[in-house]
Amino acid sequence: MRRLIASILMALMVLAGGTAIAQSDDGKGAQEQAQQNDVVRASRSVVRVALIGTDSNGNAFFLGHGSGVVIADGYVLTNHHVIEPLQNMGGTMIMIVPSEGDEGFQGQVVDSDPRADLALITTRRGVVRPLPIFTGTPEPTARVAALGYPGNVDLAENLSVDDRVTPLAAVRTFGQLSGGRSRRDVDTLLHTAAIARGNSGGPLVDECGRVIGINSFGAITEGVDAEFGFAVSAREIIPFLRNESITPATTTDSCVPLAERERQAQEAEAEEQSLANRRLAESRQMYLVASVAMLVIGALLIGIGIVAFIYRARLKTKSIPGFVCMGLGLLLMIGSVVVFMQTPSLEDVADAEESET
Repeated sequence: MRRLIASILMALMVLAGGTAIAQSDDGKGAQEQAQQNDVVRASRSVVRVALIGTDSNGNAFFLGHGSGVVIADGYVLTNHHVIEPLQNMGGTMIMIVPSEGDEGFQGQVVDSDPRADLALITTRRGVVRPLPIFTGTPEPTARVAALGYPGNVDLAENLSVDDRVTPLAAVRTFGQLSGGRSRRDVDTLLHTAAIARGNSGGPLVDECGRVIGINSFGAITEGVDAEFGFAVSAREIIPFLRNESITPATTTDSCVPLAERERQAQEAEAEEQSLANRRLAESRQMYLVASVAMLVIGALLIGIGIVAFIYRARLKTKSIPGFVCMGLGLLLMIGSVVVFMQTPSLEDVADAEESET
């Protein structure tokens, strides 16, 4: 019998422990999902930069693609090596394919910088929302995301040429910065977010979805895509854009992920509700005090008025003071009833306190 009871207790403990672990995992998963929401929104500002060629017969064909990000209204930032084939081949054009919508649209190179591997493309305005650039110093091991259109994913999904020039959501991969290491000739950020051919020109963003770099290349090993990527940092991006008279939205504010912002907003809302509840309770007390005070003073004035009226001959006064006192007292007592009717009820206060909890 004792063994049976012990077995039952042990099973209940294991079940409770498993439930707690599951709840903990669910909470962690929800937090991870909330943190990714900013990155999901940022991915809508990422575009595919497709290179389209034409043969001698005027037939269009797909040359290749990279990624880009809308950095100001009508301007796409990408890598120089993405658009470099345009300088070596005639009869080619750029197709900017957004992540949402019905179709892509043509782009034109404004300028490029081979050293920093950056290029600026002008395209249709008012279509894609620009992303802000974080110009502060990222934490050495900050969590980051690479956004773009890796070619190996296109191949795995068996996408046709038509599919690659049709709006399609960008791929998001997550990692972290790696110790602040950089190239000697170009200021870059080393990170572990997976990138592949096709990610070139796409943004590296922080947890708040702000651009901190433009993915340029990976540390290739034996011809396979790397586990480490290099992104051209904002310290290179901003001077390049300023040289083209482009002023993107920038910020130096530290990143507060969406989950933390929602928690802070909930705390602020709870504090505001608590303050409103305290004010409601204080208002009820003030109304009650005022009502009782008016009632007492009114009753005293009526009493004084009656006494003054009865003893007007002995006091050698006229009846007017007595009537005045009784009138004022009556008005105060009526006012007391009116104020009491306006007093918040205990039910209102209780409901407010219940809503707070």
